[in-house]
Amino acid sequence: MIKRLYIVIILLSASITAWPQTNNIESVLTEIEANNLTLKTLREANNAQKYANKEDITLSNPEVEFNYIWGANSPTKGKGLAVSQEFDFQTILGYKTGVAKKQNELIDIEYKRERINLLLEAKTLCYDLIYHNALYRELNERLSLAEKNVALFKKRFDNGDASILELNKAKLDLALAKGEISNVEADRQEILSQLTILNGGKEIVLNNEEFDIIAPLPLFDVWYSEAEALNPVLEYARNEVELSEREIKLNRSAWAPKLSAEYSREWDDNAKLNGFKIGMSIPLWADANKVKSAKANAIAVESRKKELEINFYYQIKNDYEKSIILQKSAAETKAAVEQLSNLKYLGKALESGEITMLDYIVEVQMYYEARTMALDAERAYYMSLAKLSAYTL
Repeated sequence: MIKRLYIVIILLSASITAWPQTNNIESVLTEIEANNLTLKTLREANNAQKYANKEDITLSNPEVEFNYIWGANSPTKGKGLAVSQEFDFQTILGYKTGVAKKQNELIDIEYKRERINLLLEAKTLCYDLIYHNALYRELNERLSLAEKNVALFKKRFDNGDASILELNKAKLDLALAKGEISNVEADRQEILSQLTILNGGKEIVLNNEEFDIIAPLPLFDVWYSEAEALNPVLEYARNEVELSEREIKLNRSAWAPKLSAEYSREWDDNAKLNGFKIGMSIPLWADANKVKSAKANAIAVESRKKELEINFYYQIKNDYEKSIILQKSAAETKAAVEQLSNLKYLGKALESGEITMLDYIVEVQMYYEARTMALDAERAYYMSLAKLSAYTL
């Protein structure tokens, strides 16, 4: 008995493993972020750029010179060794390091923006897939009813209780249902293909057929304050302003003289000499307009930041108000369709002969159009919500 039970458990476990598991949207997005080739390439390119930004933050390499001197008519030979190092205040005071650090922060923010855009695309595809999964389920129900009606009217026709016209109408209804299912399935496969591409060629499984419960949105001021703080576009603009300020300091420091120190040693057959030399490079002409250029750039960057803040405020305000309207529409449409559904009564009325096949087809068509409208409203709301909450991805 125990042995049989053990075998049954193994078989059940195998069947559960073989059946495709339903994933939620969050797990799909996590998988895509890990496997997406665009993000992988961008991460490696960003790392390379970060190293490039740090190339100029250290002092220049020291120089070593060796001399060997001899005379044509003299037996005396001389040798010399010199080691020199150049020092610039931009490096010593950390101005170059500060600029490079801020440049690398901008690279991270740019990656965050690209990541959000890609995951937003994936999320909207997931909502589109859920919509088509739900539509596919609805149409399968309609197909089942159409097949049942064809069988019913074929039996009636064989018994002489129905005309060939009624049987043909039932068959037409079945053909329409099959055609719509084929179209929806083609759309589903296209969406799955796009998700597979985003997932680095690995297949995505998302069997959800229902959208989440429509919860009320928080107040706009609460929503905006969080979105404004986390939005990568605004974060990038704020950091650009900080970078422009650091670039002004860096270019101002370019007017400071560059110092160089050199130790030298010379010797020949008669004497040994040691020496120390200090040099100074005075920037009289080079980099004369860099400070002016940096200041002009800082003004432009600050202006762009203000413009982005204004645009973002009104964009998210419009998206928020649109989402509120779509949320209400989706909830009301869904409730109305569920409340006013008379599909089960139509089947009984058709079987009892209270309505004709044509009446049945018209009523069923109206019902499924209403169901599709409700699903359209839900999809529109969640698409809008995905865009509105993209900063949370």
